[in-house]
Amino acid sequence: MPRRAGKIASITVAAVASFAGQACADTVEINLSSFVNADLTTYSGGSNYPQNGGSITVDGIPFQLATNGPQDDTAVLQTSGVDDYSIPVGVAGVTSVDLLVNSAYGSCGTDVGEIDFVGASQTYSYDLTEGLNIRDHFDGDFCNTAANTSGTASFGGGADRLDMDSIVLPASFSNQTLESIVFKGFGQGELGEPFLAAATVVIPDDPDPPAVPEPSTLLFLVVAGTIVVLRSRS
Repeated sequence: MPRRAGKIASITVAAVASFAGQACADTVEINLSSFVNADLTTYSGGSNYPQNGGSITVDGIPFQLATNGPQDDTAVLQTSGVDDYSIPVGVAGVTSVDLLVNSAYGSCGTDVGEIDFVGASQTYSYDLTEGLNIRDHFDGDFCNTAANTSGTASFGGGADRLDMDSIVLPASFSNQTLESIVFKGFGQGELGEPFLAAATVVIPDDPDPPAVPEPSTLLFLVVAGTIVVLRSRS
């Protein structure tokens, strides 16, 4: 099936909190509203999920859940068959991408899809394998483990979930624009059909911020400076 090119995705920028002496970063939430094609609230245990999209945070990373339909139901980009979807991004200096990714159904050990991160001068591919970095969204009879996910938003007491995959891009992406994310399904049916619920990219604000003195060091410098001034006046 030919690649489906969508509308330009809208983005929301948020600051990631930092501590003294540590680098800051910005997150850019990709709005998938122009690309979602399946109502998540109708899936197994779908009433457990947020019903009308909105913001959620997983391990400190903000995401925006998309909606569709007349009732603005929470929706996902669901693959079905062998197909792929190209989502424009157009953000420069991206170092990592956080995705909420799960599958409908799933058999552990099956390669069910791929995510391509297309930069201005290179493409980085990330494979989706049931039991490794993707699993069924519902805690039922299908694959329920995913050893390499980075965090999970649980709903309905753990009956339903959205798992976060954190993908670190090659260092060369920091000097180019991430033009698009291509989400692919391999048409595995009940062996696993991946879906994308949300995407957020991370951009370092300042890779080498100036060091900020610790409070005790700052106090010492103030006292030392005061002594020097007093001695110079005596």
